[in-house]
Amino acid sequence: MNTPVRLFWGDTHHNTYQHCRQDPPLDKVLDFARTHLDFYTGAYYTAIFSEYGLRDGVAETVSPTEAGGHAYEASEGGPDDWRGIRVEACKPAADLRREWEEFQRIVRAQNTPGDFVVFPGYEWQGNAHWGDHNVMLPREGIPVCTVQTLPELYAHLREVGGLAIPHHTGYLPGMRAPRWEACDDSLSPFAELFSVHGCSETDEERPGLRRNPHMGPGVAGGTYREALLRGLRLGAICSTDNWTNMPGHWGHGLMGCWAEDLTREALWDAFMARRVYGVTGDRIRLRFQCNGAPMGSVLKACPRRSLRVEVEGVDALDRIEILRNEQVIHTHSHQDTWRLPPEGSPTRFKLRVEVGWGPLRGEIPLPAVAWEGRLSLSAGHFLGWSPCWTRRGQSVPSLRDAECRLEMRTEQGKASDATQQAVVLEFDADPGARLDLAFNGNGTRDSVRRFSEASRLLWYRDRTAALVRELTGFDGSGDERGDMLYHLSPKVKIHRAIPAAGYSQVVEIEDDAPLKEGGFYRIRVEQRNGQRAWSSPIWILPF
Repeated sequence: MNTPVRLFWGDTHHNTYQHCRQDPPLDKVLDFARTHLDFYTGAYYTAIFSEYGLRDGVAETVSPTEAGGHAYEASEGGPDDWRGIRVEACKPAADLRREWEEFQRIVRAQNTPGDFVVFPGYEWQGNAHWGDHNVMLPREGIPVCTVQTLPELYAHLREVGGLAIPHHTGYLPGMRAPRWEACDDSLSPFAELFSVHGCSETDEERPGLRRNPHMGPGVAGGTYREALLRGLRLGAICSTDNWTNMPGHWGHGLMGCWAEDLTREALWDAFMARRVYGVTGDRIRLRFQCNGAPMGSVLKACPRRSLRVEVEGVDALDRIEILRNEQVIHTHSHQDTWRLPPEGSPTRFKLRVEVGWGPLRGEIPLPAVAWEGRLSLSAGHFLGWSPCWTRRGQSVPSLRDAECRLEMRTEQGKASDATQQAVVLEFDADPGARLDLAFNGNGTRDSVRRFSEASRLLWYRDRTAALVRELTGFDGSGDERGDMLYHLSPKVKIHRAIPAAGYSQVVEIEDDAPLKEGGFYRIRVEQRNGQRAWSSPIWILPF
């Protein structure tokens, strides 16, 4: 396309109003979302749970409205709170109407063209046999559609306007995963390939659908790969699908969109053209063209195709794969193809700074740590940042020439919780320039080149020892292994600084394989830290 486009980041599947409640208020959630997202579609949740089971040995049924609070509290509590099952059904009409009106009012107020674009949307499940779909709407004033089948939903969307985006498609088809034979890709131009549920690209279990014990496991039949092989023209996105009140949750999925402008109209045009792609968390910048046409395009038959892939990662790249008709036809392995630049050769770097760790919930009363960090370069400039946030309460970094200030907040969790927060900073500097870094009174300094050689760690032995003595009277004399204070101390990890040669690459190939019956190409990218990106395909028509 000739018109310049820009890359915007959004979350198009953040769940709201679960079980007739939204806490904190949605406008507060969106106030935070606008600090790190360009666009957002809330998935207003139209269902509610009824509960059936035993309480004190007596059979009991709770009405859906009452079960709203009941089910929510039970999910946060333990097995003694409730012994029974929960059955989903559509919310009562009065609750649905009231919440949808409130939802649209907040969306309309938050939508700010050029700054933060918000679309109204809701999650449609029907009778559960057609797969869950997120309905995205171009404007307010369109009622929630409560029909039971996907053909009925499509008929409604043709009349009023809107898209129906299938998600967690790799579960069992007909059991909250789609049956691809019913898909209309003119109304479902892309599918959600990755979310908090895991990955629906294939059923090969890497990373797989393993987080939801009810809906899993991932199986064949509804995977993204199978949809493409059936001939569906489905783009690929990722979105969070979480209940954390944390839009854009790092690691749960995010959508990239190449659009002409940050407005509802421009984004919608890009959605329909499938100029979209998905990442697991790190905001990997991905451009993909075939004969000059962007991802999502449908091209006339041609005997020779020129493919160009441009990748700018957020960490060191591992590999870039080009697939034709779901077969990998070219792999660029980026490991050991680059070296640290010598002193006297200024370049760009990306540096991930991560905070958290420390005591588990219940060990010592340290509910939250407020982190204040300062980074400064002896020569160079901070250019930008990328969030890796999983909880609200984080702050936008302050970047001023050669100085950066960071504020983050971490909380205690269980042993299985990932409570760390991070940002990735981009800067340009000579490898010989000095970088000073300090967090909460502890710090380190060295040349940028030395920071590029290995990661570093800061922890707080004396401060942790004083806190333990104050709270428990324990002076460490019984710590035979000598690692107790390390376990209880909050920590800062300064990841290895990666130069531009390590996180960026352009791959160009020519392909003249016969495609008499047509075909398609798509791209997979993986970084060394496991973060991934998937492009939407480009389709070639048959001769």
